[in-house]
Amino acid sequence: MTRYTGRRERARRYQLHERPDGSLVEVDVHIPPHAQRVVLFDNGMGAPQEYWDWVCGALPDDMGYVRFSRPGYGLSTPDTRYGLEPHFELLQELRDTYIAGLPVVLAGHSLGGYFVAAYASLHPDAVEGVTQVVMIDATEVVSLRHSRRTDVDRWSHQRMLMEQVFAATGLSVFRPAMNTNQQYRPDINRSYTAFLSDSRTWAKAYREYRDAMTYPELSGLDCPLTVITAENNVGDNTLHAGIQARLAVISERARHHFVAGSDHESILAVRPHAEEVAELIAGEPPAGPLGSSWQPSTKGRRSAAERVEELA
Repeated sequence: MTRYTGRRERARRYQLHERPDGSLVEVDVHIPPHAQRVVLFDNGMGAPQEYWDWVCGALPDDMGYVRFSRPGYGLSTPDTRYGLEPHFELLQELRDTYIAGLPVVLAGHSLGGYFVAAYASLHPDAVEGVTQVVMIDATEVVSLRHSRRTDVDRWSHQRMLMEQVFAATGLSVFRPAMNTNQQYRPDINRSYTAFLSDSRTWAKAYREYRDAMTYPELSGLDCPLTVITAENNVGDNTLHAGIQARLAVISERARHHFVAGSDHESILAVRPHAEEVAELIAGEPPAGPLGSSWQPSTKGRRSAAERVEELA
């Protein structure tokens, strides 16, 4: 019943974008008539597009947004193609369809953070009209590749397999897979729970997890870059900060910002953290090399440069 009502609610709330091959992509488009710019959101692995809800609600009135569920998630038709190029094609298609002529910010969380940066980095033509790329606690593929066949990798494999079982049997409805989904608005909580109760969600997540281990390392980005890092990582905070710091050096116009008190999920699921993220997305992009972290109405935090020096 949860899965059925969840699909109905998604179909009522979101529109379906029809692609040239006839497949469908679930999208949520909000571009006011007076919009001066638009942000294109890319989701993390195993996450629905509505988990940007707090961020979207905190964007200024002159900024629209386009968010979507990748093929295989939500109402989007599964894609049999692997690799980065099919995803780049989809990003460009969404830009051409909904954002043509307007400046765009590319923002992604977790694996989505890697996707938007790779799109702008590996396709030089893609940066035209892009005001900045925002990587939010993004996946660093070299570190992910090094984790293969380690205890971390085995645990990730086992967890996604078990989540498929929990979803297929309906147990995930009674034991939500992510406690953070209870921190959104009630209607988003219901939609999120239904999304996680579909075993297809976890099958797609596992495929993305394995596929990500083949992705190339990013070495250069010809547009402003903001790296936003959750301060409280599940593992080693110092190691996590160092990995994130490596992402911030791929652009000559970059900044690195830490969201105090947040972790990988709560950086979007907790409203104050999400509002801080939205302020960075909508703010002026960095104009120079990696330097001090921008901190809204907060004193006493160390800059990104100080953190990198400490790690060194």
